[in-house]
Amino acid sequence: MNLHHQEILRLIQENSGRPTQHTFSDRYLGNEHPRYPISAPILRVIARDWMRAHRDLTADDMAAMFTSLIEGKSGTEKSMAGIMMDYTTRGQRTFNPALFDKWLDHLVGWAEVDAVCTGKYTITEIPAQWKTWKPLLVRFSKSKNIHKRRASLVLFCSPVSQVHDERLAEIVFENVNRLKSEKEILITKAISWVLRSMVKHYKKELTSFMKEDGETLPSIARRETMVKLKTGKKTGKR
Repeated sequence: MNLHHQEILRLIQENSGRPTQHTFSDRYLGNEHPRYPISAPILRVIARDWMRAHRDLTADDMAAMFTSLIEGKSGTEKSMAGIMMDYTTRGQRTFNPALFDKWLDHLVGWAEVDAVCTGKYTITEIPAQWKTWKPLLVRFSKSKNIHKRRASLVLFCSPVSQVHDERLAEIVFENVNRLKSEKEILITKAISWVLRSMVKHYKKELTSFMKEDGETLPSIARRETMVKLKTGKKTGKR
């Protein structure tokens, strides 16, 4: 275990009880990893304060710590890596994106994947390191690992919700079309999420895509995306 990981884990343990497993939560979160009973706001305070005190760490230091956390035993440690990415400096975010390929081998279920694959890191670094990210995202969409296939969609959710970049839109639509025949909720809901995330900055492109390919999408993705386009909300009035 990385020394910084040890320090973070100690802070988690000091602010929570013993790690637990619950059958209902396991089914909901999609994995059987133990979790510490600690709230997301407390985790964010720990992450923010720790990162403020460690501005001197390099991108390589961050990569080593994130790898150790993601390979940790609990879902809390894995998710903490994603939370901490939000508080990295610009320089600390410049580690090799190929690490996500390794990290996703240790993430199971929507909660862990989404915690690591959304947020401020993706908003800045996917566009900034696009030459590396583009083939990686396409490869994820073709992976036998369903969590990598989900990641090929949700990694786009934060950046497309914040910036207009035609390069991103092209691969979003490409990956959606590649995965739209899948029935697993991990994929169908991810398709809905990424398309809805495009409404603000890609309304014209998304409207055209829905006219051409909307009928071939999973029903939940088609319905939620059309409602968002028309109303700006996920679901319409009942």
